[in-house]
Amino acid sequence: MLMAHVIVLVLALPASHALVETSLHLFGTQGSRSPLVNWYLDELDLSYTQLPPRPTPHPFNQVPCLVDGPVDDLAACTPIWESGAILLHIATKYDPNYSLEKHAPWVVFANSALDPICFREDSNGRVLGTNLDKPNKKVAVLEEMLGSCNFIVDDTFSVADVAVASYLNYVPLFNGDSVTLREIPNVVRYMERCAERDKFGAAFGPQHQNMVRALCGKWLAEGKAGGEKKMFGLF
Repeated sequence: MLMAHVIVLVLALPASHALVETSLHLFGTQGSRSPLVNWYLDELDLSYTQLPPRPTPHPFNQVPCLVDGPVDDLAACTPIWESGAILLHIATKYDPNYSLEKHAPWVVFANSALDPICFREDSNGRVLGTNLDKPNKKVAVLEEMLGSCNFIVDDTFSVADVAVASYLNYVPLFNGDSVTLREIPNVVRYMERCAERDKFGAAFGPQHQNMVRALCGKWLAEGKAGGEKKMFGLF
């Protein structure tokens, strides 16, 4: 019986940050992109029920998968799937600071344009490496932009940062110190800044958080030792 396996997340929050009650149910696992959804939900102080990755109403039986409503009958559920679509649903319905014009393009950018830069995969979807350390005009634009702001939209943390920083901060997890991002110090500082957030650590776990911080510190030190340059000479 599905509900017998439900894990209800209860966070110890100050009285001024009481959880907002919702009917959100998230099917997911730590070893997927589910934590980026957890991160956004936690940043918004939304209550939700964490469910195991199987069974799921996702048409391809994958995670993350969100149901905004009852899950007593999986066949009757209307699932929201693909991490970007899930973030946009949460933003539209629950984030009072969300702007379609300002934030949605960055969520789509993360899923469609940043994903293939961060993850170099084989035909079976297995991650072989990253292209983030190679010349790329999109990354160069990010590098230039993040030289004058802390966060993507209006210099304020938002769903845009959840999407973009999550993808960027998967790069250390998959590649370790086999790559160096010393030529994009502003991006690295941004990765570190987002990874230092308490809710990032709660969602992705302390091991992931500590790895990102350690490698970002290493790359920044390498950049200073070698003299920071504009990325790949693209600007």
